[in-house]
Amino acid sequence: MRRSPFLSSLLAVLLTILLLTPSSLAEESEKTEKEEKKTSLGKALLQDEAALWTSPFRIRTKDLLFWVPVTALTLYSIKEDESIYRRFKSYQKKHSWVDDVSPKVTLLGDGGVNLAITSLFFLEGEIFHDPKAKETASLALQTLVHTAIVVQVGKHIAGRQRPSYAGGEDHWYGPSGFFQRYKKNGQFSKYDSFPSGHMITAMGLATVIAEQYKGTIWVPVTAYSLATLCGLSRVTEDAHWFSDVVAGAALGWTIARFVVRRRASRFQVSPVLQPGGGGALAINYAF
Repeated sequence: MRRSPFLSSLLAVLLTILLLTPSSLAEESEKTEKEEKKTSLGKALLQDEAALWTSPFRIRTKDLLFWVPVTALTLYSIKEDESIYRRFKSYQKKHSWVDDVSPKVTLLGDGGVNLAITSLFFLEGEIFHDPKAKETASLALQTLVHTAIVVQVGKHIAGRQRPSYAGGEDHWYGPSGFFQRYKKNGQFSKYDSFPSGHMITAMGLATVIAEQYKGTIWVPVTAYSLATLCGLSRVTEDAHWFSDVVAGAALGWTIARFVVRRRASRFQVSPVLQPGGGGALAINYAF
C-alpha cells in the first residue's frame, strides 16, 4: 500500500523553496564582501552555510518572481512524476541511442568528475597564469562543498524512494527513510531520491562556468545544455523522478550564484614550495 506523499512532499518542497532566494543571498554577499577580516576555512564555510540556511528570513517581495514559478513547477512535477516517468521510459524503449548516451552523460553530475574539471581549471590557471581560470576553480570547489551539504539534508528530510526500487510508483517516507536506507545491504541510496545530487552538482558547476565566462555566449549555452542533459539522464537511468531533477537544478543554480557573488578571493588554493624541494597546497579563506 502506498503512503500518502502529501506531508513529505510538502516538507521537501518547502526546503527547496526556502533556499531559492537569490536576491536575499546576493544582499548578504554584498554585505560580507565589505568585511576584510580573515578567518579559518572551517569557520568561513560554516558562516557561508549559515547565510544559505537563514536566507528565508531575508526574503523580499521581488524574490517571489523567482521562487513562486519554481515552486509551482516542482509541485506540478511531483503530482505528475509517475506519468512523466512512464513517458521517459516509453521514449527510451523506442530509441536505443538513449541507452548508449545516458550512462555517459550522467557522469557529468558525479562528484569525482566535477572535482577533475575543477582541477583542470586550476591547472590551466597555474600553467598559463590565468587568474580567471584559478578563480573559477575556487568558485567551483566552494559550490561543490555547499551543494553536497544542502542536498544531503534535503534527501534525509524527504526520504523519497528512487523509481528503480519503487517499480514506477512514488513513495515518500519522510525522515524515517534516513534510517531505513541503512537496513538492507547494497541499498544505501534507496530512500534518498529528492533532490537529485547529480543535478545539483552539475548545475552548480555549469552556473559557475557560465557566470565566469558569460562574455562568450557559447560557454553558458554549452554548460547549461550539458547540465540539463545530465539531469534528464537521471530519469532514464531510473535514479530519479523528474521533480528531483527540477529541485536539484534550482538549488544548484541558486547556490552557485550565491558563491559567485561572494567571489573566489575569499577562497584561494595555491602551491607552496617547501625547503628541501617538497611542496604542498595552501588553502586560504578570507571572509
